[in-house]
Amino acid sequence: MDTRRLARASRLVALIGAGSVTCLVLVPIAVNTATGGTAPRVLGPWAAWLWPALAVLAAVTACLAAWDPLRARLRARRPAHPANRASALDGVERFVREGLDGSLAEQVRLKLGVVPRVGPRLPTRLRVPLVVVGEPGAGKTTLLLDLAGTLVARARDDPGRPVPVVVDVGGWRRDEDFAEWLLLFLAERYGIGARVGRVWLRDRGLALLLDGLDELAGPERAACLDRVAALRPPQLVLCAADDVDALPGHDVLRVEPLRRSDVTDLITACGPRLDGLRETLTEEPDLWDEIRTPLAFGLLALAHRAGRAEYRGVVDTYLVESAARGAARPERLVRALRFLALIARRRGDLDVSPTLPPRRVWLDFVGPAPVWRLFRRAAPGALAGAAAALCFAVGVRFGLTAAGCAAVATLLAPRGDFPVDADGTTTTGGAGPRVPGWRGARWAAIGFTAGALPTGGLAVVGGWVGAQLSRWPAALGFGLVVVVSLLVAYRSTRDRYWAVACALVPVGVMVLTGPAGVPAGLGAGLAAGAAVGVFAGGLGEVWSGVGARPATRLRWLPVAGLAGVGFAALAGAAAQPAALAPATGLLLGLAVTPLAVRPWQVVAELLARPLALDEFPLRRGALLQAARDRVLLVDEHRFPHALVRDHLAACDPVDLAATVRRRRTGLGHTGSGPAA
Repeated sequence: MDTRRLARASRLVALIGAGSVTCLVLVPIAVNTATGGTAPRVLGPWAAWLWPALAVLAAVTACLAAWDPLRARLRARRPAHPANRASALDGVERFVREGLDGSLAEQVRLKLGVVPRVGPRLPTRLRVPLVVVGEPGAGKTTLLLDLAGTLVARARDDPGRPVPVVVDVGGWRRDEDFAEWLLLFLAERYGIGARVGRVWLRDRGLALLLDGLDELAGPERAACLDRVAALRPPQLVLCAADDVDALPGHDVLRVEPLRRSDVTDLITACGPRLDGLRETLTEEPDLWDEIRTPLAFGLLALAHRAGRAEYRGVVDTYLVESAARGAARPERLVRALRFLALIARRRGDLDVSPTLPPRRVWLDFVGPAPVWRLFRRAAPGALAGAAAALCFAVGVRFGLTAAGCAAVATLLAPRGDFPVDADGTTTTGGAGPRVPGWRGARWAAIGFTAGALPTGGLAVVGGWVGAQLSRWPAALGFGLVVVVSLLVAYRSTRDRYWAVACALVPVGVMVLTGPAGVPAGLGAGLAAGAAVGVFAGGLGEVWSGVGARPATRLRWLPVAGLAGVGFAALAGAAAQPAALAPATGLLLGLAVTPLAVRPWQVVAELLARPLALDEFPLRRGALLQAARDRVLLVDEHRFPHALVRDHLAACDPVDLAATVRRRRTGLGHTGSGPAA
């Protein structure tokens, strides 16, 4: 029995029990008692112990919740603590088990009952660095995981042995410090803290099993080998397609390709499920040259498991046959897999995330159509909605005169560097994409609504808050307006004299009209102007990262403002003659708009997400599940191999989807459907 897991489970049960009693029983009773109520009669004489019991159970709950984090922090400060080694070995063992269970070979075994032969087992007594050489798909990663599992078992029995870690160096870049990158990698994959990992590296307590070396370019590969050799690990194993000359004094173990007899035996072991593959090999003898690795055999076997396949290359056959026998729409599935493959290749790994990563990883992968919709339809629609809602709210609250001033003020709204000619050609010289009118109108309507609701709401709330200032002493209202005026004017002009002169204008208006009107208009203008500025700043940050460059000039925003004035008139607003005070405050507040245009990263991330909908739609969970069902993804969220990932990343999604659709039609005519 694992005492550590038993203790952890016991603490979890105790935490759930103490927290439930505290939050669901004692806290409501204590609140009721503190607000004048009485304790339940069932407590009887124990009601006097309510507050002590609440304090004790709250303390116990807090201690149980903080036990594991505090213990982990204290343990991380003691690298020699045995629990650090046990936790690291557990993490490596868990990774090895998940990697082997989710591998393509395991999927072939589950669906066909056979496992392609991989090269000889790697030696466990490593005196010098070992380089495992073999062509892509030969099974080097599987051998590395098997070796890691064996070394973990031996490290548990002998505390003097180093902790083996499997490291994918394909994500390292030459400008990064390799040791620091390695420590971060170990923390993310195995939970080995930076302090512990640094001590283990220094004391040669880590056995490095490196994979993904072939994904590094020539200079980066040589630099990586130099950095690894400088660490002087006690045991070092590398997987590569060719021998590594830059690593002196190493042994080489070559993984030989599959022989024809091996392939024939595997097909025979599968029985009638791979008869189509046997016939294909008979009709196309050149195909033998491609089935040289367990990966190639596994891909073709999965493609043929439901019947005869149309051969068009190993990877392409696997993709087309698997996607054609699935239930997902070919266009969406292929585009999503290609998008995820581009992201995985940029990161240098095989992992697929069901959530979108930061936009810098994928923004330049999107096509011109979604960029066109955002910058030519949704964003202008949002600004038009903001202008209309602001003028409507101001007209209803302060009259049509102030609303007209707001409409004129939209002439000074941030235009952005988004130029485009009238015929749709962009500044880069490419033709603008053609998007169906109904789809463009839908995005414009969505943008209009998204801009109108928050801007109008903020203007109303800001005006209400400003109006409350009239209840304050007059000196406070004057002081607040002076401070805001000085800040806005100085940030706009950077001239102290002009700032003081500009600040005197609203103060003079307040002297003439009273202290009530200017703060109300100022609140509405500040709230709406800040919202538009933040939106424009985030939009510009998205624009700086897109590859396609279609957009528009915002010359017609006053028209949207005048429309808002018209709606305010229809709602019963009148042209109030005493509109000088609210109009002055409104214009002063709107002057903050260009000051709020900053590269707001959070806003940019939110605005960029609609650009990925064509490639990675909202119902992405169903697409990923369909890909896993057809073994296009393995181990929950991983590509089967770098060859599959790179093939998807380089494919034309339109052509591949058309091929899948045609193949699906052919399967329907022949009656060959999906099979598990």
